[in-house]
Amino acid sequence: MDSARIMTEQPHNLGSRAAALVAAVLLAAAVPLGTVWTLGLHRQQAAMRDPLAREARPDSTLASDLEQRLGRLGRTIVFDWIGVGAAAAGAALLAMASLARRSSPTRERRVTFEGNPPLPQRAGFLHNAMPQRAWVAAAAAPAACAVLCAAPEAVSQEWVPMARLAVLIAAAVAWLVVARPLPGRLQYGVCVACLAVAALFFIWWEPPPPKAVPIARPLALLEKELLAKLPGWTGADRRMPKAIEGQVGADEYLNLDLTPPGGGAHVTVYVTYNANAMSQIPHVPWVCMTQAGYQLAEIRQDGVAIAGVAGREIQPNVILFEGGSGRERARALMFQYFRVGETYTWSRQIARFLATTGSLGGAGSFLSQTQVAVWLEPGEGGDPLDKNSPAYRLGILVLDRLVPLLERGYYPDLKRPEGG
Repeated sequence: MDSARIMTEQPHNLGSRAAALVAAVLLAAAVPLGTVWTLGLHRQQAAMRDPLAREARPDSTLASDLEQRLGRLGRTIVFDWIGVGAAAAGAALLAMASLARRSSPTRERRVTFEGNPPLPQRAGFLHNAMPQRAWVAAAAAPAACAVLCAAPEAVSQEWVPMARLAVLIAAAVAWLVVARPLPGRLQYGVCVACLAVAALFFIWWEPPPPKAVPIARPLALLEKELLAKLPGWTGADRRMPKAIEGQVGADEYLNLDLTPPGGGAHVTVYVTYNANAMSQIPHVPWVCMTQAGYQLAEIRQDGVAIAGVAGREIQPNVILFEGGSGRERARALMFQYFRVGETYTWSRQIARFLATTGSLGGAGSFLSQTQVAVWLEPGEGGDPLDKNSPAYRLGILVLDRLVPLLERGYYPDLKRPEGG
C-alpha cells in the first residue's frame, strides 16, 4: 500500500537563535568602545606631533624615535578601525541570520515509501537555510578580528580596552553556540579563516606606544645639586666623545666622577634618560664592562630602602667586577637599575617588556638607567659585597642622595596632563 508520512520540523534550535542575538548585541556594544579607544589614539597621535615634534632636533634620537612611533601608532589605528568595522559587520550578519530564523516558516518534508515520488517541499526552505548558515559563518571572521584587535591593547589595564575585550570574548563564546550545527567542512573552513586572520594580525600589529615625555630638567644640573647633598665631595661631569654618545643613544645623560673627602675610593654616577620608553634599551654594564676587559665576579639583587623618600625601596643589581692585571682600578662594586615610567626594575627583560608591550598605557612614559660604581683601591681587602663593607655603604650613601633628586626634580610627573 502506497503511503506517505509527513514530518514537521523547526528549522533551527531556539538556543542557537538566542545565542545569535546575544552575540549580535555584544558585537554592537563593542563598536562604541572601539570607537572611543581609537579616537583616543588619534588624540595621542596629534599630541606626539605637536608640540613635542617641533621641539625635537631633526637629528636627535628623540626625533628619530618619534618618527618611528608615529608610524607604529598609525598602523595600530588602522587595525583598530578595521576591528570596529568588523564588529559592526559581525553584529549585522548575526542579527540578519537570527531574524531570518525567526521569520522562516515551519517546513514540511514528505517521506515516501516503496519508490513513490516525493511530494513537493515547501518553497522557501532552500532559500532560507543556506544563506543563514553562510551569514553565521561569515560573522566568525569579524568576531575573531575584533577580539584580536582588543586583546593586545587590554594589557594597558585601562577600562576601555578591558571592557571591549570582555564583551568581544563573550560574543565569541555566544557565536560558538551558533556555529555548532554548521556542517563539519564549513566549521573547518571558518576555523582556518580565523587562524589566518589571527596570523596576519599578529605579524603586523604593534602595541600602541606610550607618549614620549621629555625630562623635567637637564641632567647636567644634577652635578651641583648632588655635590651639595654630599658635603666635602668633589667631582665633575665627564662628557663622552660624540661617537660614544651616538652609541649610548640617550636623550640626556650624566657621567659624574666623584671623590669623597680625604680621597680613597672614587665613585662614578652614570644616569641616562630616554623620553620614549620604547627606545632601545641602553648599554648595560655586564656587557660594556666585560668588553672593556673586566670580569663579572658576582651579581645579585638587593632590596635597598631609600632614606630620602618615605616608603621607597628599590631592588638594584649589585655587581662586582674584577679587572685584569695592571689596571689602575682593579675592582668595582656597582649598583644598577632601570626605571620605566613609574616602575623600578633590575631586569633588562622586564624593562623591555614594560616598554614594548603597551602595558604603560597612553599616559606617557620614559626610560632611565642609573649606575653607581664604587672603584676600589688596589689591594683593598675584605668582601665589597658585604653590606657592612665601606664600599657597599659608600654606594648606598650616594643612592640615598641621588634617587630623591631624580624623583623630585628630573623625572617627569606622569599624572599631570602635560607629562613633565
